[in-house]
Amino acid sequence: MSALDRSATAIDLETAAGPIGGLRRLARALANRRHLGPLRDLSDRGLADIGLMRLDLDFVRRAPFSVDPTMRLASVAQERTRPQDAARD
Repeated sequence: MSALDRSATAIDLETAAGPIGGLRRLARALANRRHLGPLRDLSDRGLADIGLMRLDLDFVRRAPFSVDPTMRLASVAQERTRPQDAARD
């Protein structure tokens, strides 16, 4: 195998990782979407305890299927707790 053949093989493997990685992310996003059901069953106070509001659940439910809802909810909850943590210091 020449150096040219090896570099072509490396490029093929790199480009194959893109679609496969995309499929993995999509599968993870769809699997995590199933976890929204139990969150919807929480009371508003229960959601507030974890830094969320019912509107957040509606927002991620309407997002495209390729968007991982757990990542979005985690970032929203983290943004909401940041100002409270700063006020405590």
